[in-house]
Amino acid sequence: HRDEYEKLKNIECDIFVIQFYELAFCLTDDVIRNKKIVYVVHSVPTPEPPPSYDPFGGNDDVRMKFERVCDVASVIVCVSEAEKRKLVEIFPRYADKIRVVYNGMTFNKKVLLNKNYKKSRKVFGYIGRADYRKGILECIREFRNLDCELRIACPKNDETYIKNILDYVEAASMKDRVKFYGWCVGERKENFLNALDALIIPSLYEPFGYVALEGMQYGLPIITSNNGGLDEIFSGYKYKYNPYKRGELKNLILEFQNDTNEEIMMQQTIMMNNMNRFTSEEMVKNYRGIWDAI
Repeated sequence: HRDEYEKLKNIECDIFVIQFYELAFCLTDDVIRNKKIVYVVHSVPTPEPPPSYDPFGGNDDVRMKFERVCDVASVIVCVSEAEKRKLVEIFPRYADKIRVVYNGMTFNKKVLLNKNYKKSRKVFGYIGRADYRKGILECIREFRNLDCELRIACPKNDETYIKNILDYVEAASMKDRVKFYGWCVGERKENFLNALDALIIPSLYEPFGYVALEGMQYGLPIITSNNGGLDEIFSGYKYKYNPYKRGELKNLILEFQNDTNEEIMMQQTIMMNNMNRFTSEEMVKNYRGIWDAI
């Protein structure tokens, strides 16, 4: 819209922060002028896993827009070292202007640690989008021969993927062990997490993973994929697995079920100590460092 474009041209500021490559069309010379552009890459927009013949899977329009924003940016911020490595592997020419700033959140310090595992280790949960990258179907397959319940809280944002999940659950006779709770926010989310013995993050790849921080602040044991930024969030933590290796999640769940309370408590302590690296205050400090530098 012409009016919106004129507003952009007339904005007086030193730094423009762009968080989505679809805004590439806004970055004309008239808009940029003498401003510094900071592009925050929450996720390099590739399929998962990225095809070897073309990381963007033939989506040339996406590639063109993404490159445009990267080209005009003075600084590119990646939300994890893993995302930085991914970006540099595709576009080595951007390496010198990439900085890593972890996402952060304000943690509720008054929440009591989840200790359900001391009484039960059979109720597991997933919360997040219904997206093939999240590995929900692969997760359900791992539960097929386990004496456990899997609770899934997700929206119907991909109806085809949801249908594939429901078809598998029915064909595998798992309706009594895989239960759907719809999308949970606010108090419903809090109640959902507090009712679990452990949270599962089965993502095939995750640039960062806010859901990990939400689980961590409850001291909820988490069994997580080790791909992408999750491996950094859970540095030094035991319950991680390769989502592309069939059977690893199943074996890790069995290990969790058989571990002593003391072992699980030690892993909770590791998680809680890691939280200090992902506070909103730490994130703000790192962004201010970038503003000052440019």
